[in-house]
Amino acid sequence: MISRWKYFAAVSVVAGLVIGAQGGARAETVLNRGNGGEPSTLDPHRTDGRIESNIFRDLFEGLVVYGPDGKIVPGVAETWQVSDDGRVYTFHLRGDARWSNGDPVTADDFLYSLRRALTPKDGIAPSSNMRVVKNAGGLIDGVKSSDALGIAAPNPRTVVITLEASTPYFLDLLAADNSALPVHRGTVDVNRDHWAEPGKLVSNGPYALAEWRPQQQITVTRNENFHHKADVSIDRVVFFPLDDASEEVRRFKAGVLDATYEVPQDRVKWISLTEPRVFWNRPFLATYYYAFNLTAEPFKSNRDLRRALALAVNRESIVDKVTRAGEAPAYGLVPPIVPNYRRQTADFISEPMDDRLTEARRLFAAAGFSPMQPLSIEILYNKSENNRVIADSVIGMWQDAFGKGIIVKPVSVERTEYLKRRARRDFQVVRAAWIGDYADPTVFLNLLQSSALPPRNDPGYRNKTYDDLLSQAAAVEDTGERARILGQAEKVMIEDYPIIPLYHFATKSLVSQKVRGWVYNVRDVHPSRFLSLGDKPAP
Repeated sequence: MISRWKYFAAVSVVAGLVIGAQGGARAETVLNRGNGGEPSTLDPHRTDGRIESNIFRDLFEGLVVYGPDGKIVPGVAETWQVSDDGRVYTFHLRGDARWSNGDPVTADDFLYSLRRALTPKDGIAPSSNMRVVKNAGGLIDGVKSSDALGIAAPNPRTVVITLEASTPYFLDLLAADNSALPVHRGTVDVNRDHWAEPGKLVSNGPYALAEWRPQQQITVTRNENFHHKADVSIDRVVFFPLDDASEEVRRFKAGVLDATYEVPQDRVKWISLTEPRVFWNRPFLATYYYAFNLTAEPFKSNRDLRRALALAVNRESIVDKVTRAGEAPAYGLVPPIVPNYRRQTADFISEPMDDRLTEARRLFAAAGFSPMQPLSIEILYNKSENNRVIADSVIGMWQDAFGKGIIVKPVSVERTEYLKRRARRDFQVVRAAWIGDYADPTVFLNLLQSSALPPRNDPGYRNKTYDDLLSQAAAVEDTGERARILGQAEKVMIEDYPIIPLYHFATKSLVSQKVRGWVYNVRDVHPSRFLSLGDKPAP
């Protein structure tokens, strides 16, 4: 354990900087944020992870962004219009938008960036959500050129995006999806795979990258060329890539962290009772699940085996005894707080656990597994105390259900290695989670489209009926009919058991009372741009 004196020293180094040497100079304001793990990259088109996205919201600015309450506000686009048929969006860019090196941000930057983000090459895995843009599906699938993409730049301050069909949530998609973030073409072209490194990365958001010390910290400082720099209160933000939730809590209590990424599962109840003023604990748009590798046996051709393992997991016990932060048991992929959508669940949701176990054992034996011929599998997860206790719980449930007929090995690796293995489907069962930055069922259902590339569609799921239903829903404008078709699609997927949904998230973060502007929203997004620090706890 790091001593309290060392914590004080760390605070002195990180937060004790002073601007100017003369009397009256103000102390530099520094926000220290726990961020859950080491980012895999700072190229927004190469990842959609939450850990990276927290940093991207400070470094980059899209056409529109999320405000402090999670609602859409102008970004690089000052204003926009939508055509009567809902298919054409015209964005008018602000004249004072600048990159951190002083270059103007132009419509061509968005044209170049979206084409780059949706072209599957050089390690870029395009977002399935962006298929709503005209011809994006063809570009992602490699059957159309980037010139066919439905985006145009008629002049330096106008971006026109044409969609395949009316998409009411499109602005949310632009604010949420990293594919919609601009990158600086000159920097990317010159530095190629190394452009997103300190000293090279050029960004257009409220902050610029100052330092990246792997496994230690990522530091961003105010972008002096940002159009609203006067409204950015915090001078410097330090992201600490801590995958140990207990260490985050220790640093928070010592005053080194102003906000944690999460808290340990086994301390949620105690923290909620002892630290109610700084504990943020509300439902948000996310689902935690396990995915089977459907590209290899034993799960590829054995639906009944997958169903047996799903039946044997007591989700109520997980949220009541393991996670304990108000999470909801998950029997489907789409969280119940998504509006205008009827929740879809596995058919055994109302069955007593004893009945589920009886059926699970029958299916398991019928699949050919027994103490004489046990099922031997691994569960892959990124190193985290919370991921470990959940894996231990699920393994215990499977062992209780199937006895010596199952052997399960937990495999905990650093996040970078986890992402690599997950992307190439080097696993049998993998821990996964998805956070919906906007409240629509497709944010979750698009993950499992046959055409979705890693890190989406972890299991390698392919079902034509499922794909066709999602395509059908995309062409329907009536909200009720669209929701009905999407519900059919989710039900088809659930009954195939490519994944085992475990629970729908609740936030569980510690946030200092000195942090102002941290507002609850179902997306759990808190851009540093809208935060400030007070000398005393907020009343």
